[in-house]
Amino acid sequence: MNFWEKAQKVDRRVLYAILIFFVCGGLFFPATIPVDPDPSSKSFYSEIKKLNPEKVVLIQSDWTNSTRGESMGHFENLMRLLMSQNIKFVFYSAADPVAPQVARTVITRINKEREGQGLRVYKAGVDYLDLGYFPNAEATNTNMGNNLREAWKGRKARVDGREVDIFATPVLGNVKKIEDAGMMIVVTASASIDVAIQRLAKRVPIMGLVTGVVGPGVLPFYQSGQLKGVAIGLKGVYDVEYMMANGINVKPGGEGKAKVEWDGNNGAEVPPVTEGKTLARGQQYYGTLHVALVLLILAVVMGNVSMFMARRRQGEEA
Repeated sequence: MNFWEKAQKVDRRVLYAILIFFVCGGLFFPATIPVDPDPSSKSFYSEIKKLNPEKVVLIQSDWTNSTRGESMGHFENLMRLLMSQNIKFVFYSAADPVAPQVARTVITRINKEREGQGLRVYKAGVDYLDLGYFPNAEATNTNMGNNLREAWKGRKARVDGREVDIFATPVLGNVKKIEDAGMMIVVTASASIDVAIQRLAKRVPIMGLVTGVVGPGVLPFYQSGQLKGVAIGLKGVYDVEYMMANGINVKPGGEGKAKVEWDGNNGAEVPPVTEGKTLARGQQYYGTLHVALVLLILAVVMGNVSMFMARRRQGEEA
């Protein structure tokens, strides 16, 4: 029995074991893979770094655990970026009643991470607001554009143990209309970002963090200027992390070549993040995805070659 005949008879459980071994290895021993971030990801990172700390960021968090492989990494990166720049934010969902809870879980985890690093912990009601769920994305976004205070009327927050109106908090105290916000960011795995762009793009700058499936439908909004930036799928998660670690047009030691180059923003430097984690979930998953794809391709190639050789042998014997 030659090699190709033996390859055809390999127990599929052996292949699964090999896959599990290498995939788990990639999760526990992540590798930093040099990458050229997508232009839309570079725009996203550049715009985040230009945010005014005096202006609140509105986050429409529409993702759930069903897309955590991509969306959780997006949301974690966003939290680390905003917290490293002391930017206040409001989050809510206009697509799924479960979405606010997964966002709360991530914020709690990032706060514990920052506490362990000796960094300032974000406080609910003071640094950020949780507005929960708003049914009907189209009506919610339309109402926010028409009259933000009326759209969010009646929502409460706890500050120092007291329940107060959200517009009496340090987060929204100076916000009278949506134009007073510095940015709106939609984290989603659905077309809810389309609605936000259609209803609010002329009133507030909008950016997106979307899954790979949603990405192709969103890119035209970025190319037309309706989206200021968008990171797409797992590649987008890793893109943002890589720029958090290396910045844009930043030459290590002031010499040589920058790890991330971009002629956008007039070729100006965009600094890396200097506190907390940078490379994280995206680094873990991005390398692991490559390993899994390589193993899949090898298995398909070996299977087809083994089948071809077996048929050829049978033809010769006949």
